[in-house]
Parts: sequence; C-alpha cells; structure tokens
Amino acid sequence: MASLGPKRQWGTDFQLDDLLKEMPGNPEFATRDFGLLTLAGQLSTRFPRQLVLKGGFVLRHVHKILRFSKDVDSTRTEPAKQPLDAVVVEAAIREASVKNVVQFEPTTVSKDGKYRLNVGNVRVTGPLLASVFIEVEVSYREAVIDSPDLAMIGEPFYEPFEILAMSVPEMSAEKLRTLAQRTRPTDLADLSMMLLNTDVRDADIFRLAVFKFELVAEGAGNRVERIKRNLEQIGNDYDDVIPSVCPDAPSYRAAMDIVWPRIEPLIPS
Repeated sequence: MASLGPKRQWGTDFQLDDLLKEMPGNPEFATRDFGLLTLAGQLSTRFPRQLVLKGGFVLRHVHKILRFSKDVDSTRTEPAKQPLDAVVVEAAIREASVKNVVQFEPTTVSKDGKYRLNVGNVRVTGPLLASVFIEVEVSYREAVIDSPDLAMIGEPFYEPFEILAMSVPEMSAEKLRTLAQRTRPTDLADLSMMLLNTDVRDADIFRLAVFKFELVAEGAGNRVERIKRNLEQIGNDYDDVIPSVCPDAPSYRAAMDIVWPRIEPLIPS
C-alpha cells in the first residue's frame, strides 16, 4: 500500500503547471524544486523522525534563501548510523507519483554503501513538466550531534508539513569540513550565507567541527593549508557558476571576506 505523502494544494496537471509558472527560475529549476519538495515530504512521512534534512534544500525551504539544489540530502537519526533498505526507499520515491500528472522513477542502480545511500538520477516527468533528474542521499556514517530543528515547509505545492532540519551551526561545521575535501563553489556560497546569520556563534561551529573533522581521512596536519588551496581553486569559476544556482549568494570576493577571517579559528587542530 502506498504511503501517504503531504497533502497537495493542486489536483490536475494544469493546476500544478500554474503553480510552477509562479516559481522563480526557469522551468527546469521550478520542476526540480517541486520534485525535491515532494520527495522531502514523502520520505519524511514514510520514515517519520528518522531523517534530518540538510544542505541546499534546507537553505531554500527552511531559511528562504534562493538556493536551487539537485538533491534531498539527509543524515539518518533514530536510529543513528543505521542503513535504510534501498529497495524500500526507491519504492517510497515511486509512491510519490500521481497518475497522469507526475511520475518519479529512479533510472539507475542506487549506490547502497556502508556509509550512505544515494538514489541518483530520479527522473521527474509529466505531461506539462520539464523533464529533470534529482537525487536522494541518506548518510549514516555519523550521528547528528545537536538536536535538529522542527520546520514546516510545503508551500505553495502542499499544505505545510513537518520535517527535521539540521541546525545551522551543524550545517556550517559540515560545510567547513567539505572545504577541506573538495572544490565545489556551492560549499563556499552556502557557508558564507550561513555565517551571515547573527544567531550562528563561532563557538558552536567549532564545538561541532571537532567531531565532524574526525572523519577527514587526510588528518589534522595541514587542514588550514588544504582549505586555503581549495578556496583559491573555487575562485576560478565561482562567479560563473553561483549566480544561476544561488542568486542570493555574495560574489566570490564578498564570500571570501565573510568566510576567511573567521575560518582559521574554527578549524580543529
């Protein structure tokens, strides 16, 4: 039996199309945003109080930052560090489909590893929809440290429904860690916008980063140097990439002015 998802505020494909036309961004962005919101509601209902959502999706729908994402990213909690069955997750994704309006279909084999489940290339299609692909990722490599925030999201497609969202300090600590591991422009953009939040204290980020950085395989010896090198590389295409993905984000230079003066004291030695 299909699991219940969030209550729709549309019925026909024409009603859904009207809502999509009111969304920011081009039709592909709008459809992707709708798809991610749908799956966030579906999975939060199917696995109640088990998934703590995070990343660009949370910045967009909880913190109202115009940040377009391609995946619903989460960490499993209650029980923490416990895998989900990929077959069950894929079935829940398909159950979000509405006949003759929208279909959700994983099109590649899910990456079901020891530490995470990635359901990539979920095709979102419908008679009046731009065809797009989105992803679902569930991490169980580590537990959520601080209590997640309860947030109500869903508008304009659904009546508000509850999700668990990772706290901004904990998301900031995770983004700080990713800067030591890769060179993705959105990591700098996201961190800069979170650090602009006056409620985010450096002491909290540092406390959380101590735990987050335990998983960095390269060790502690040259963390500052690695992050500095990665930030410099990010600058090569940041201003070309970020405006279309996150119109609310600062420029590369402005983002660096926000992040770099604060970043070294936040990195655990």
